[in-house]
Amino acid sequence: MLMQLNFMPECEKIDILQWSVSPFEVMSYPYEGLYLILEGELLLQDCTMTWHLKKQDIVFFRRGNHVISTNGEPCRLIHIELTTTFLQGFIQKFSALLSDVAQQEKSCANIIAFDACTLLHESVTNLVNLSSHNYPSFLAQLRIEELLVLLAFSIQGPALMAILRQLSNRQVERLQAFMEKNYLKEWKLSQFSREFGMGLTTFKELFGEIYGLSPRAWISEKRILFAHHLLLNSNMNIVDITMEAGFSSQSYFTQSYRRRFGGTPSRARLQRRIATA
Repeated sequence: MLMQLNFMPECEKIDILQWSVSPFEVMSYPYEGLYLILEGELLLQDCTMTWHLKKQDIVFFRRGNHVISTNGEPCRLIHIELTTTFLQGFIQKFSALLSDVAQQEKSCANIIAFDACTLLHESVTNLVNLSSHNYPSFLAQLRIEELLVLLAFSIQGPALMAILRQLSNRQVERLQAFMEKNYLKEWKLSQFSREFGMGLTTFKELFGEIYGLSPRAWISEKRILFAHHLLLNSNMNIVDITMEAGFSSQSYFTQSYRRRFGGTPSRARLQRRIATA
């Protein structure tokens, strides 16, 4: 990652970034957010899909971890942080308007890619232009709200609104915080549900509604991403990384890593050393 320029210091909601990432890097965010691609290309992965993003593409992502790469080439983009408080205020402020968006019962997507259109491109351009002017901070909020309204009325809008409406449910935020804190614990699933204060069946149902995955699949994905982060950003040996990330054996970790990233942990670390040499 070469550059990060924050031009909304009061709220820390908007960053213009320039990344050059190879191989994949793990990104972790405590809030929902948007990526707006200005120049270059970005590969974005969650545990089920890979998106190949190009100039003018926009994606919404949920809090937590995802994986990025630019294949070593520069990519310039905007990251917009969307706090729960901001999104709840947005839904309340525009409730009458947003009621016209087609209802979708729920959305389990972690990432939503939006189709490009002229209005979205103009909205992003106006947002970028704020960075070169001395403007009142509330203008940035208005630009973000404008962009979210346009996204809500796009083809993918019902899926986005299903996620945003979920945020009014306190159980959703509580479960997300609980899992982010405890996913490395060596607990059986029944203990996860018990510690959360919910029966196992209800816990699994709530988890599926929020994440679109079983708890076991989500925990496995989180652990492999955590191990990947340690592999590329620490001097820990692979045996210690295996234990730290909660894998029962190095062979199981290697198999899981190969399935997720297409190569062995040793090879990934070697490639990283060559790239940074």
